[in-house]
Amino acid sequence: MDRTLTRHFKSVIMAGGSGTRFWPKSRRLFPKQFLKILSDKSMLQMTIERVLPLTPMEAVYIVGNRSHKALFEQHAPKCDERHLILEPVGKNTAACIATIAFILSGEDLESVLFILPADHWITHPERFRDTLFQAGRAAYQEKGIVTLGVPPTFPSTGYGYIKIPSSDTANSSVSIHPVEAFVEKPDAETARAYLASGNFYWNSGIFVTRADVILNEIATYLPELHRLLSPLKTLAPEKRDDFMESVYPALPAISIDYGVMEKTRRAMMIEADFGWSDVGSWDALYDLSPKDTQENVTEGLTILEDCRGCLINSHGRLIAGVGLQDFIVVDSPDATLILPRGRSQDVRRIVERLKEEGLEGIS
Repeated sequence: MDRTLTRHFKSVIMAGGSGTRFWPKSRRLFPKQFLKILSDKSMLQMTIERVLPLTPMEAVYIVGNRSHKALFEQHAPKCDERHLILEPVGKNTAACIATIAFILSGEDLESVLFILPADHWITHPERFRDTLFQAGRAAYQEKGIVTLGVPPTFPSTGYGYIKIPSSDTANSSVSIHPVEAFVEKPDAETARAYLASGNFYWNSGIFVTRADVILNEIATYLPELHRLLSPLKTLAPEKRDDFMESVYPALPAISIDYGVMEKTRRAMMIEADFGWSDVGSWDALYDLSPKDTQENVTEGLTILEDCRGCLINSHGRLIAGVGLQDFIVVDSPDATLILPRGRSQDVRRIVERLKEEGLEGIS
């Protein structure tokens, strides 16, 4: 591995999400990245372990919410406290990425940032690291913003898509393409058309870019965000919390996709074929989980009679079911979720209703 290149590599883990589609297990004060899903380790812990062979622990940075500080200390005890960047309030991914890019540009302007959500599932971690390395090299040498596009396996309406030119011939060894467009989550008919076309990929939400490159693009397309956060480049670590406390409320809340990636001419895509899922819903968890002879997925104390295609998740109490087909039942100490499979993208509506009705304590 080229040490001249890899000395610039930094893993940036975005861990500020709320995971509303995983309610009632995921909560405002205990979001999805801290849950143990498909493993005896939390999703954050798995994300850290997945990158360690590529970037050492001293090159790992975590950006999260200040209200979760104790959870970060518990789930990432080896993370240097100076590398734990805690936002006083969530302002979406553009602010998150600008914040860490300014901090790292002060250390090394040519830092290559592997920007990774904290709550993804990767089946083949070695292939994942190989893909990141290839993306890192392209980002460093070509000054591009490389996004990882997952070849779609079904017409998903739950993912955004990346469109590449239909006539594009990628570099044969690493499959890097120019990006023609980013498109939002489609309806079912549009998703089927995307799948049939062969030049649409699922947007994994993973980006690889140099600090100076992404900051230049943020300056161009989100100048107010760039102006407000630019002092972070030279600010001493012990002064960051007070500075962010004063500045963050005024930051625009916008995603990096809307704010930069849909406009930049530096977007590139590398094919990501390493068994990826954002495990973004109970339906996704059902798809990934091992099943019994009746295609059921169960956890905890359950008794099912004549049930098929169900996900039943108990938290101590017995859940008994008779004659259910394609249902999801998730129990927690203070709430129980029941819905048909295929509707788990709508769970966020329940969380919104809880907030509207003043029940944030269980949201």
